[in-house]
Amino acid sequence: MKFILKQAALTFVFLAALYLIVLGVSFVVLPPPAQNGVLDAQAAGNTLYMTPPKYVFLGRQVLTTADKRVIMVGASNIGNGFRAAMVQPLMQCSKVSNLGVGGTNVSQVEQIIDLVHEVQDPQVQKLNTFVIGVWYGLFVESDVRYNDADRHRGDTDIDIERYRYGFARRTASGPVNVVPPAWLDAGVAAIRPILLLEKATREVRSIAERAAGRSRDRTDAEREAAVMTDKQKQDALAYWRQGMGSKDQISQQQVALLIATIDRLLNGGERVVLADLPIPAWHRDASPYYASYQSALQAVVRQFGGQPGFAFMQMSDLDGNEDYSDEVHAKPHLAKVWSARLAKVLNPLVCNGERSPIASSGSSLR
Repeated sequence: MKFILKQAALTFVFLAALYLIVLGVSFVVLPPPAQNGVLDAQAAGNTLYMTPPKYVFLGRQVLTTADKRVIMVGASNIGNGFRAAMVQPLMQCSKVSNLGVGGTNVSQVEQIIDLVHEVQDPQVQKLNTFVIGVWYGLFVESDVRYNDADRHRGDTDIDIERYRYGFARRTASGPVNVVPPAWLDAGVAAIRPILLLEKATREVRSIAERAAGRSRDRTDAEREAAVMTDKQKQDALAYWRQGMGSKDQISQQQVALLIATIDRLLNGGERVVLADLPIPAWHRDASPYYASYQSALQAVVRQFGGQPGFAFMQMSDLDGNEDYSDEVHAKPHLAKVWSARLAKVLNPLVCNGERSPIASSGSSLR
């Protein structure tokens, strides 16, 4: 018995030492992102967090500083079109974060906003300006959007990250925090060895895919050069019809949730920019969802238009077919235009003539 206990103790000591070594290596190889009050989920691949939903969930503690802050939320088209690196130099007073997550619906947008609020003091929340990027693909129920075989039906990408490392537990009424938000940094530090191993595995797989010519990651140069064929367009329309549940209308429940979310933010003293994100003309004209989307959007704008702290941004003129790399995503040259237009809306709403401590006054985008 003593021998067994001794071996168990030695095994525990060995595993603890190995854990501490890997933990130390993780801080050397991939140190924590700079604590400058900014989170760009689109840069997740360059961090230990790997993916936008993981980065949003585990990295949000940087959003606690008492700074005026622009936080962009929505799907991958807000991450691709409103690039934080392009918007930030144009902002006069505010730090800019992009929390866009691919495949998002309104329910997940609300979750991301709640995650930000979890780590912020009430007075810090009043410094937030949320840019909510909307298009018809955002308005679909979670049990339709998130019904992959490898997840509980209706679990969003954020839900998966809550449960993955034990930060939350599943209940009949939804996720319940196991690790309090105040302990988020400690929890993240504790799982760094796991994240490092996951990162290494992902990098090896990515290298193998590139070597085999099967990489799904596009460079900006590849996005600029992309031209969709007629077959690709038809495939994209079929993809979104299936992704919307094969209905001809957007989800009115998701519209109601957007209204409730905007109302809650404005009543809490935060600001909201509702950005109608354009899609290429061929997609807009062929989609059965666009009419119901525009009708719902106009109703939302009528409800909040004129309220202090609310602004609506429309870019319907930016619908050139050649300006998009696929059915949704703006090419890099168009992202510059999107970002410049956003800054023109944000500066008078947020800044009132103040200057940002991290904005570059010599930069401009046209």
